[in-house]
Amino acid sequence: MQYIQFMNSFKGLLLLVLLGGVSRSFAQDDLFRVKVGLGLATYFGDLKEKAKPINQSSAAFSIGVSYDITDQIIGKLDFGLLKLRGDDRFNNRIDFINRNLSFQTNIWEINLGVEYDFLNMKNEDYILSPYISLGLGIFHFNPWAYNRAGEKVYLNPLGTEGQGLPSYPDRKPYKLLQLQIPIGAGIKFALNENINAFFDVSLRKIFTDYIDDVGNTYPDKNAILSESPNGAATIALTYRGDELTNLPYPSTSLNRGGYTKDIYYTLGVGISVRLNNFSIGSGGGGGGGGSKRIGRIGSRSSRLRNPRSVF
Repeated sequence: MQYIQFMNSFKGLLLLVLLGGVSRSFAQDDLFRVKVGLGLATYFGDLKEKAKPINQSSAAFSIGVSYDITDQIIGKLDFGLLKLRGDDRFNNRIDFINRNLSFQTNIWEINLGVEYDFLNMKNEDYILSPYISLGLGIFHFNPWAYNRAGEKVYLNPLGTEGQGLPSYPDRKPYKLLQLQIPIGAGIKFALNENINAFFDVSLRKIFTDYIDDVGNTYPDKNAILSESPNGAATIALTYRGDELTNLPYPSTSLNRGGYTKDIYYTLGVGISVRLNNFSIGSGGGGGGGGSKRIGRIGSRSSRLRNPRSVF
């Protein structure tokens, strides 16, 4: 319930920010732009053996505003909603398959960054440019899995690796709100004077190894059963090889995770829109009725004749 309330508040804040960005676009002579993107999000970590670009991917959505600091340097604020997942049954290593773990998580993220265009699309005769970007942001995750009864169970409260138990004082519960560094590259293409299309690849460097709830050695089964308030439910989701071949619970000396650090990345396409051709003016006289003027969106050919109007 708290998560739903938070997401509703987040959506309201996002709407206010975007409306603010649009209103500033009217007044700032095309320095501000609004963009929207769709794509795929992919996880790589302890539950995924190989970092394939498109494998066990899910939908990703982004929306944001940007500001032209210079002709080729752009500041941006992006909001993203996406989903990640990983499942041992798609791995090749027999010990991964026998572990039989899986997870899913919804993610929301807020990133502040800078983008650099290699070609000057404003002052030169270019209708496309590759670019790179770097930023800093926060993201929220909350991994879950389905138990044997098909029920959705959030994993963080269980402490599947002994987090928060007296027997494991060094294993603290992981925080669901984390920092990240988005690193991206892409190419943008001018559709006309006001609209650009773009293709973007963005990797998130994160600072937790528990986006998949896996990252250490197996905890002692007896400690979990005696110290955890949900011991049986926790053990059932700590190791799931017994669901496949009745394998015994592993030794505490064996790695449950920690094979690789978790990351995630997105592949997406989208459009950015410059709204400077719209203006709102007030009429003169006693009543002063308002008037709205909508400028013509130029063609690509007019854009090439006047490259200073690009973007």
